Amino acid sequence: MYTLHYKLQSHRFSIQTANKKLAGLCSQLYPTSRSKRNGYADIVYSLKMRNDSATGVVYEVLVNGNKKHQTSIKSGLFSSLEWMITCNALSHLREFLQLHAGAVVKEGKIILLPANHGSGKTTLTLNLTKNRYRCLSDDIVLIGPETTKIIPFPRSFLIKDKSIKKLAESHLIDKKSGYYCKSDDILYYNPYSTKGPSIGNAKPYAIIELKHNHRFKNELIPASKSQMCIQLLKQSFNIHHYKRSGVSILTKLVRNCKCYSLKTNNVTDAVRLVSQI
Repeated sequence: MYTLHYKLQSHRFSIQTANKKLAGLCSQLYPTSRSKRNGYADIVYSLKMRNDSATGVVYEVLVNGNKKHQTSIKSGLFSSLEWMITCNALSHLREFLQLHAGAVVKEGKIILLPANHGSGKTTLTLNLTKNRYRCLSDDIVLIGPETTKIIPFPRSFLIKDKSIKKLAESHLIDKKSGYYCKSDDILYYNPYSTKGPSIGNAKPYAIIELKHNHRFKNELIPASKSQMCIQLLKQSFNIHHYKRSGVSILTKLVRNCKCYSLKTNNVTDAVRLVSQI
C-alpha cells in the first residue's frame, strides 16, 4: 500500500492506493504540500481499482472508508478527487477568510486577482509567470482575518482539452512539468516547480478585479475601495462564517491597497497593463 501525506496549513490528509502509478499521479495534485509526517490525518482518501465485466477497469474513491465516487475514466477519477480534497480542505480551514482569486508576486509586491469563473485567471497567471512574476495561486487564496495577509493555496493547475495545446504552443506551459491523466484530456501542471526565494505571507500591494470579454476595450482603471469590498464579498467562499466581521476584514484588507478594474480582450495586453502597476 502506498500512502502519501499532505499538510495544507492546519489541515492534514492522506491518499492511499495499492497502485504505484496512481500514487505517482496523486503526488502531483498538491506538489508543494507533501508531508513526511505519519500519524493523524483529518481525512483519508483511498483509491481502488477493480475489473468490471461490462465496463472494464473501474476506479473508486473512498473517503474515510466510505465510497464517494466511481468512474471508468482515469481523468474523471482525478478531477473528482481533487475537487473533494479542495472542498474538504476549505471546510477545515475556517480560520481563514477564503477568496475565489489568483495571486502573483514580483519584487515583494503581491497582486490579488479576484474574478468569476471563466474570466481567465489561470491564463493570466501563467502569462505573468513568464514575465518574472511568481505564482502564489490561480484560483483560491486564504486571508488571515487578524493580519489580512495572503496565504497561498498551492495546487497544480488543472488544464483541459484545447487549452493544453494552446498554452503549450505559446510556451506558457512545459508538458514535462505536468502530467496527463488520459491522453490529451486533462493536464495537471505544477507552476511552483520553478526555483526562487520562498515567499512569506504578506499583505497585498494591489487588488485587480479581472473582467474578460472579446468585446471589451483593454483598460486598467482605478476602482474605489468600497466597490472592491463589494466585489470581494461576492468572491468569498465562507463570508457567512464571519457574518458582519467579514466586512470589517475585507475593509481592512483593501485599506492600504491600490485597487483597479481590469477589462481586457486579450491576455498580452492584460499582462502589459498589470506590469505597469
